[in-house]
Amino acid sequence: MSERGGQPPPKKRRTNDRQRSKSADLTVNNEYEDVVEKLKGADKESAVKAAKKLKQMLSNAAKIGGFVAHRRNLEDLVSVFSRETALLGTSMYHEDIHRYSISILANCCYIDKTTSTGNQIRRASRSFLDQAVRIFESTTSNIEIRVATCRLIGNLCNNKELVTSWLSSNTILFDRIALLLESTNENIVTQCLRIFLFLSNHSFTRVIMLSNGGFYLGKLLAKEERRDEVVKILKVLLKRHRNDLDRQLARSECSEHVIGMFFERNNNKHRRQFVIDLFSNSICIREQMETEKFIEQLLACSLPEKHRMLAAFSQTAWGRAKLRTSGALDVVVDVFSTSDSIEEKLASVAAFRHFVHDNAGMRHLSENLIFVNTVVRDVNAYVEKNRAECEPTVDLEFVQNLRARGEGAEPGGERQDVEEPAENRLHKDFYSMWSYDTPQTSPKTSPRRASMSPQYNAPSPSYSFPSSVASSAPSSPEPRRTSEGILDDLSDVESDNGEEKVEKENEDEKKRRQEKSIIEGELWLLTWLSQDDHNLQFLIRADVVDAVVAYLRSTADPDFRTYRVLRRMATHRTYVYRLLDLQFHVRILTGLCASPCRMLKYAKTCKHCDKCSEHGREILREFASHVDNSYGDAHINSQFTKEDFVHRTKAAIAKIVLVKERIRLAKVPALTELFNALAHVMSSVENFEELGKMTTYENGPSFVSQIIGALSILISGQKIKELCENDMWYFPVIDGGECVLQKTSSVEELLHFTDEKNEEIAAAPMRAICENSHYFEGMFSSNFVEKTEAIRKFQLQSESCPPGDFRLFIHLLATCTGPCTVVASAEQCANLLALSDQFLCPTISKQLCADDGPLRTLLNGRSLHTLLPVALATNAHPTLLDTVYLTLVRFSSSEDVTKALEAICQNSTVVNTFVTSLRTFLTTKC
Repeated sequence: MSERGGQPPPKKRRTNDRQRSKSADLTVNNEYEDVVEKLKGADKESAVKAAKKLKQMLSNAAKIGGFVAHRRNLEDLVSVFSRETALLGTSMYHEDIHRYSISILANCCYIDKTTSTGNQIRRASRSFLDQAVRIFESTTSNIEIRVATCRLIGNLCNNKELVTSWLSSNTILFDRIALLLESTNENIVTQCLRIFLFLSNHSFTRVIMLSNGGFYLGKLLAKEERRDEVVKILKVLLKRHRNDLDRQLARSECSEHVIGMFFERNNNKHRRQFVIDLFSNSICIREQMETEKFIEQLLACSLPEKHRMLAAFSQTAWGRAKLRTSGALDVVVDVFSTSDSIEEKLASVAAFRHFVHDNAGMRHLSENLIFVNTVVRDVNAYVEKNRAECEPTVDLEFVQNLRARGEGAEPGGERQDVEEPAENRLHKDFYSMWSYDTPQTSPKTSPRRASMSPQYNAPSPSYSFPSSVASSAPSSPEPRRTSEGILDDLSDVESDNGEEKVEKENEDEKKRRQEKSIIEGELWLLTWLSQDDHNLQFLIRADVVDAVVAYLRSTADPDFRTYRVLRRMATHRTYVYRLLDLQFHVRILTGLCASPCRMLKYAKTCKHCDKCSEHGREILREFASHVDNSYGDAHINSQFTKEDFVHRTKAAIAKIVLVKERIRLAKVPALTELFNALAHVMSSVENFEELGKMTTYENGPSFVSQIIGALSILISGQKIKELCENDMWYFPVIDGGECVLQKTSSVEELLHFTDEKNEEIAAAPMRAICENSHYFEGMFSSNFVEKTEAIRKFQLQSESCPPGDFRLFIHLLATCTGPCTVVASAEQCANLLALSDQFLCPTISKQLCADDGPLRTLLNGRSLHTLLPVALATNAHPTLLDTVYLTLVRFSSSEDVTKALEAICQNSTVVNTFVTSLRTFLTTKC
């Protein structure tokens, strides 16, 4: 143990950094050493000469770099600066030495873009910044000394790392720099603005705000020559410290200068944009700028930016009132209508949104035809540009599972014994396309069924409330909305989300996003306008209804809250007559309820179509509740007294669709009127071209399809369920099976089928052909010439069907089970049905019309025009006509219905059969 009592030995002292730097400097020749020594000396005259000489020697970047490379030089120079700063106000102080030392230090910091020089100054004098503060605070320091010091601080602030690690911590320094902005010396002001500009570029704006920099910068706006520099700094501050800058500028009373800056003749767009941004994003300064004189000046000037400036006035109640009373609001609307600039439209929409707090202003907008017409035009243009019609596709996985379950059932057993597959066979819902009284879903229904037929609450009361907020009782699907008020759901649009992150995005994507924002803003305004009963009289227009319906149905990811415009129209009793004349119910039924995915069996789930249908039914329930009473029914009944055929038919459509009260329905035979209208429209080709294909409103469905749509309401959900729930998907045979025609033996007697040119189409065993065809059985088995003369040849007439389809018919007649029996198209199916009827082959008709046969799969709206004439002409199977009629009234679009009925209107006998059998199907069987 040591003599120190076991204590550890003392640590060795480390070599001082300064000593090491001195030893390092000794190895390099220092040409400035003598001059620096004289500068440090006590002889003031020699020191001044040395300082002047040193500044002359450091005339370029290379020499300054050599000077800084010797750390001792910079340390000695800093010590001279500190000595003279400490002597301020005393007799020993020498101004020239002080000025030269500051100037040389500033030059060194300016040349060196790294942190090296700044860190050397910091190490040489820990109180360097405090000494700079003393220079600014001293009343005896020369103005040139202050300018040089500001230049030195500015050069240090040019380096972000130095500001972060050193300068930003001394807030007193920047307080003094901010005070110097009021100086009468232009050089000092220039250097102080330079410091603030560096700080703003380096995101150290908080330092400026803590120094009350906004106040002094606002004072500088009075000097026109300083405005460009000041505006550059204020733009950054406005973006990062909006509220603080607002208060500081308001105290500087710069509002008159800001207004004057907007009307400058030098056409400085950057300054005007800053004025608009400042006015739009402030409170205090805006209150000072909101004057009638300012609005009058804006209306009188011809500056292109005046419209955005006027739009900014909408943020306060005073501004909105002045815009409305001075006519400036109409000017903004005119620019909104005529401008092609996305920025101006965004500004206009943002301004209009603020008028939701001003009922008089909203009424003014609704009464302005230019505004409403512009919204309709923009929405229609947006829909055309971004059209995204739903293309329904069959859920093949689902139908394959159905087939697997069907094949797994016991032979002879009923498919309904297995409850789950029966429930899963629901393709969409079991209600007509124009039905809107969908009842509540049963609790026992499978999840797939529940998702396809949404649950609804009770219908709304007959009369709507006068309040603009309270609407009729809601009927919406589960999950229930947390708030039914339109104001509650839309108020989040006005919320302040704070600073948004700046994202780099493609220009096209940015433009698309902005266009979508404009359209959503315009429709948002329509939704608010519709909440006031006064505004509805200006909104209930055909083009407004069509624009909203097109937006909801034909665009991807629409804002479905827009449907409330239509619901508000439907809930207002005063305008029921006008809506009936517009055929509001037909527009909603064909535009929203008749969504594409509901017209295809086993279609994949489409949330967009389901949502459209859901909202459409809700709107119609509201509308029907105001029509199905003595008030609305009286207007419909008055239409039946008119001589015009179209008006009477339109009234019959409205009666069938909207009136459910039996007593009211019995007063006027609307159903008879509809069937008579259908018969009249289809009585001749000329009538069909003139009446059937016409549209009762622009871009609407054909007149004949409206009649069929109204009649489709008569079919019950139970009937649709009976006709659909056992449907199976037709999967053609690809491999396997047997072709009888290829495996005939030489012993069998063959029947040869030829065309008109005597070329053989097919040869099949006569026994199989005669067993399955009463026609051929009678021809070749009875005492006809074919039997008596042993003729085994049948010649096909060319007008019957193509040879390929007849060959397929022979394969089916011969009971083949291989790929030769595949029915590939609806045309083939129609020809086979016609052949089976012509040659009396009930087995083929049954095979084609079976639950898993090709007819139920190939029959849809697009193929209806091919199969309907055949079904009416043959009625080859008991369920054939019912299946075709179900497709007509449930799974066909307006174009499909028109095309199908056009195919049969040429034959009066077929037309009479069609009208009679359709009436029987809808009124008796359903």
